[in-house]
Formats: sequence, C-alpha cells, structure tokens
Amino acid sequence: MNRFSVFAATLVVVAAGVAQAHGIAGDRVFPATLTIDDPAVGDELSLPTFSTVHNGAAADGSAPGSREFDMGGEWDKTITEHLGISINLDYTRLLQDGGGTAAGWQDVVLGLKYQAYVNPEHEFMASVGVVRDLGGTGSAGVVNNGGVGSTTPTLYLGKGFGDVPIGLLRPLAVTGELGYQISDQSNVNSNQWNVGWSVQYSIPYLQQHVKDLGLPAIIAGLTPLVEVNLAIPTAAGSQTTGTIAPGLLYDADTWQFGVEALIPATHATNTGIGMIAQLHFFLDDIFPTTLGKPLF
Repeated sequence: MNRFSVFAATLVVVAAGVAQAHGIAGDRVFPATLTIDDPAVGDELSLPTFSTVHNGAAADGSAPGSREFDMGGEWDKTITEHLGISINLDYTRLLQDGGGTAAGWQDVVLGLKYQAYVNPEHEFMASVGVVRDLGGTGSAGVVNNGGVGSTTPTLYLGKGFGDVPIGLLRPLAVTGELGYQISDQSNVNSNQWNVGWSVQYSIPYLQQHVKDLGLPAIIAGLTPLVEVNLAIPTAAGSQTTGTIAPGLLYDADTWQFGVEALIPATHATNTGIGMIAQLHFFLDDIFPTTLGKPLF
C-alpha cells in the first residue's frame, strides 16, 4: 500500500465531529478562499478560476520570462457528511517574452479531506486531509513542478472572533492551512512545507450578528480579506516563495465571486503583480436532493 492509500485509510477512522455545509461553525460561515483551501467539507464547484501573472526569467537562463494565464476549476464532493474528495484541473497558456507560446494542462490534483471537529460556541473548525499531485498527467513545458508528483498531508483550521466581547471585532475570522509536501523525486523537486493563512472581515456577519447598518445588498454581501500562501523547501540553499493576496469575496445564496491581487511575498518568487478571480457554486443549495448531498 502506498503513502497515499495509508493516509487515506487513516483519515476514515479519525474521531467524528459535527459537519455542516458551507463551513458553518455556530454563527460563522467560512467562505471559500482563492489561494488556500477553506477548513470545510462540502458539495461545491469552483468554475472558472482565472489567474494571470508575469513570470521572471530563470536566474540560470534556462527559461525566458513569460506572461502566464491559468484557467481551471475544482469539484468538491462529499462521500459522507464528514468526508469529501476533490479534483482540480487547470489549463495554462504561456506567452514568452520575445515571442513564442506554450499551452497545456497542469497535473491533475486530487484531494481527500475529513472534517474532524467543530466547536459552534467558539466558531472553530478543524479538518485533516491529503492532496495528491498526479505527476506526469500534465503537459510538458507548462507544468509548474516539472512533471514530478507529490503527496501532501495537510491540516486545515478556521477560527471566528464571534466569542470576543468587542462588537466590531466579532466579524473577524482567520483560516489556516499547513501541509508537508513529499515529492516523488526529492532529488529533482525538494520536499517542502506549504503554509497559508487568511484574515477575513465578514460584513454579512456584521449585519446579521452584530449590528444591522442598513447597508446596500452589494456591500452587505462582501468579505474583505488577505490571504498569504508560502512554499518553504527543506533542501539546503532553497528559498521560500509565495504570494500575498488582498481582495474581496461576494456571497449570494447559491454562489460566491472573489477577486484578489497576487503580490509576490519574497524576492525569490520572481513574479510581477498578478490577479486571480473565481466563481464558486454551492451545489448543496442548488441540488440539495441529488448532486449536492453526500453519497452515503
């Protein structure tokens, strides 16, 4: 049995918690974030997710700079109330500086997540999961990892501030993601820590649970946030890369739209400022008795 199978089997026997749709913990709804994963399990579809950024030329001259465009999607499906799977597909187009283009699919990425604990009173949620990058399934010349697969056991956390005594702080929430990425060929791609977090201020929470300010509907549905996403290689001499992504989410009854800037977090990231946008559908609200409910 490989590492993925062992970890997947372990997740199934983790102690059960309380799970609800949309990442609900008490009065808190954790929205779907764009550059890190939220701590919930649900029936959802992100389609499309679009991003663009300018990649600098490789320091060793092995690759020119390029304008990168990515278009993709992710389907999240609940197997049981607490256990869900996901599949992620992305198509990349590179316009190289000085001429030339390359295009093709990134590797298929599969996910398994178990929502292990929810504390409604303190608006806290924790999940564990594993992400598997199927190396070699993408198109040569565009895949970001050189075609080398990986397995990433991951911890997901979410905490709302609804239990603090200061009203204007109660709409705040933080989410986090911590994973250790194990490369199939660590001599080619180093193992690394994947660390991410978000800080959110939910205006829907402010309106519903703190004070109704009579805001227009389009403002009342907004959640300003900042996401940080870092890759920290374990190989000696390797440098941390990542992004800082400030933006806005807008939540409607059955869908969500988000847009964020992509700002390089370190000099080694070697990109310009880009952007990401996503349309996200809550399938459990759209198809509550069919596609949007757990298989078991």
